[in-house]
Amino acid sequence: MITVRTLERPAEAADAEAALSSIDAHGGVWLGCDVLAPGLFSRDAKAALDPLLALYLDGCVLKVVPHGDVGRALAARLAELARFDTVQGRLEICFDTSAATPHPVVTLLRCFLAGFSSAPGEFGLYGTLAFDYFRLTRGDTLPDDGRRRLALFLPARVLCTGGAGHRWVEFSFPELQPLAGGQACIEPVVAHRFEDDLPPGGHAAAVARGVERLQRGDLCSLVLSQTFRRKVNVNAPHAFAQLRRDNPYPAMFFANLGGGEKVFGASPDIQVRADTSWVETSPVCGTFRRGADPVDDHEQAKALMNSLVDEASLALCADSDRNDKALVCEPGTVELLSRRRLHFFSTIIHTIDHIRGRRRASVDGFDIVLAHATPATVTGMPKALARDAIADIEAEWRGWYAGAAVRIGADGSCEALTMLRFARLLGEWAEVRTGGSLLADSDPPREEEETRLKAQTMFRVLAGLSPHLPVNASAESPLESPALAATAAPAPRTAVHFIDGGAALAALQRETLVQAGCDFADDASIEVWGDGPLEACRRRAVAGTRRPALLLNNAALAQWQHEGATLQRLDTPQFGRSLDCHAVAGGLLDAMGAFSVGIHATYRALVLPPGWLAAAIGADGRIVAAVHPSRRLVALAFRPDSVLSLRHAAGRSALRASLRWLATPAL
Repeated sequence: MITVRTLERPAEAADAEAALSSIDAHGGVWLGCDVLAPGLFSRDAKAALDPLLALYLDGCVLKVVPHGDVGRALAARLAELARFDTVQGRLEICFDTSAATPHPVVTLLRCFLAGFSSAPGEFGLYGTLAFDYFRLTRGDTLPDDGRRRLALFLPARVLCTGGAGHRWVEFSFPELQPLAGGQACIEPVVAHRFEDDLPPGGHAAAVARGVERLQRGDLCSLVLSQTFRRKVNVNAPHAFAQLRRDNPYPAMFFANLGGGEKVFGASPDIQVRADTSWVETSPVCGTFRRGADPVDDHEQAKALMNSLVDEASLALCADSDRNDKALVCEPGTVELLSRRRLHFFSTIIHTIDHIRGRRRASVDGFDIVLAHATPATVTGMPKALARDAIADIEAEWRGWYAGAAVRIGADGSCEALTMLRFARLLGEWAEVRTGGSLLADSDPPREEEETRLKAQTMFRVLAGLSPHLPVNASAESPLESPALAATAAPAPRTAVHFIDGGAALAALQRETLVQAGCDFADDASIEVWGDGPLEACRRRAVAGTRRPALLLNNAALAQWQHEGATLQRLDTPQFGRSLDCHAVAGGLLDAMGAFSVGIHATYRALVLPPGWLAAAIGADGRIVAAVHPSRRLVALAFRPDSVLSLRHAAGRSALRASLRWLATPAL
């Protein structure tokens, strides 16, 4: 173990400007939040300075560049963990085909960071991860394409600023013997393109291709982007300081990655943050231009809140995010703290959800960051299929865009800021990439205009101009959480056998069942058939069940079809949509009265097969819930786990009523 000695001393407000200059000159990373929103965002930052080690993953090759005598000594300790080669003073290792999960580079960095004792959260790895860092979560081979997917630094000191005051945190290693030697370096980063990805109208055409896939039902949502390139003459730390002052956002980052490459930006999206107890996120979706005055602002905000496309987009992102949380959080603790919270930034209005869960004791910062890789806010849903569509449709590899600026602390804490609304600087050239979330009814010209609107702020900053000053976000009051109120009283527990239907959000289904009062056991007397692709659900319907069962979404539709019902194909697939419903008097859900739920569907059933009794009907006449009394079956033809089913706890109430009915012996 390497003992870390920590020295803390007060810092001045002026040290922040000096820290940016130091990063610009010598490398390092600034991560911070410049927005105050009670209960959601607080103004604070960490600046990682004077890198002791710089680590780069280029294709399948990890390159470790030590700085100074202490850096060389730390590199020697790292070299004890794997078979490195020495190349021009740096360490290099090529990762060949491996079945390990996660990727060996993650295991190596995890072991290295775990080798420090007495280290605070400020001590750790700071840097950037490219869009496709999701590849590190699985044990396949990274392509040998030379593309940089990771740039991380181990700093000698960190400047911490925020409401609790400013302080320096400096690190030393009393038991480590410094090693003399020459300074290693990294090769210069070379730009390969100097024009925009697409001509005017080109992004709208790409969006139209994406919408075709959405209308076929191949995807629930999709995020497409494009890159703009301009020649600039800019002082990077001054431009970032101006961006912080005039265009503050929850995710602010500035990094000198070495090799002449710098990135800085103001992003609305905190991909994930975690302390030793909680994992939090605030997915962002929906973008309207700020108004010319407060009254105009109100009209713009009202239009945003009334936009069904933007509401559905955020619902899909929130559901995907809650699914990610279910992978690293204690079962039953994932909750929506606030829904579609309006935020007025300098030029744009966004809606933001706030989600958190209690972290599992067995996970570390690497696990948490990797679990949230490529959030649905930057890919679409299901994420794996959306990533394939992005690779097919977009003109260029995304690089750092939609990746993350990260800190992975030695104490297990972490933060990852989604890299959006940022500039990548290489010499006298700047790249700005922007995108937007699409649904089946998205308008291609509007989507292209949105990408240009988002790029406008950054290019104004690069030109030395300033956007409008933002309104004071601190005037907002925290919202009360319906999810917290709904779960205040403990629910009775019911043992069920869950059958995974192959849905992309299977973990979220299990999480929702836990919150509805379920415990999982293979020998339970009640089965729950999870949602999944309709064809897979049809095969399962033929096999049938011998136990009382609860059928969810496509599992319900497939069972009805198997028993003779005709399914009607919807004109437009409905994913992340809200449906108003009413309970059938005297039926299973009678106590719920009128309610709304989240719909993820391509088909609907208007008539039930023999033996089934309707329990709830949608506003469009579709069967939403039904029971088969003699066979002890309940079918819920909607998504109880959707964020849109959280209103008045409708999804959870329907699950609890269904489970109570199934657990009650038939008369």
